[in-house]
Amino acid sequence: MFNKKINIMKKIFPLVMLCFVLSMCKEPEKTVGTDSSLSANIENYKTYDWVKNIDQIPSDKVFIGPNGILVFNNESARSKIKDAIQYELSAKGYKMDNINPDFYVNFTVLEQPADLTTFNGFQTVDNGLDSVRTPENVQKTHVDAGTVLIDFIDAKTSKQVWQGFASGILKPDMINDQSKVRAAISSIFEKYKYKAATASR
Repeated sequence: MFNKKINIMKKIFPLVMLCFVLSMCKEPEKTVGTDSSLSANIENYKTYDWVKNIDQIPSDKVFIGPNGILVFNNESARSKIKDAIQYELSAKGYKMDNINPDFYVNFTVLEQPADLTTFNGFQTVDNGLDSVRTPENVQKTHVDAGTVLIDFIDAKTSKQVWQGFASGILKPDMINDQSKVRAAISSIFEKYKYKAATASR
């Protein structure tokens, strides 16, 4: 089962496979977006595990600050972010299972501003019986340094089934405060509409 864990940086980035339904969080300048795969069965998920390289410090330039300093991707900061995500998953009824999980979890934090390729929805076809992505749904979304992206990957298919992000939600002066990190991550999960299959709906 451990061999099924994928190299997330190769499988997930860039973000062209996901659609983001964009909305504004409490601070109007911060963009929060989430979306799930059109064919995903997220409502049936009960258990999760982290991707194999979750504790690896990323080396891609977008994850390194302009002065070569890792503000958000150092070991301490990533540990706090990981704990905050685990807290949110537990609150939604998901259980950790490193033997046979339903899905894997990954997160990334941008040290620099970037433009994400996102989508603004989908088109219905066959009299509303099916949904597809079209070129008209494609758009660019500018995000700030401190943007957090969270990915769920189906354990059986290795396909990304959900992603959420919050633009610039982390600040250098808050990264050492676990309560502030947890509040930032919570702003993403506020847009996550699912609970574990065993949890009450």
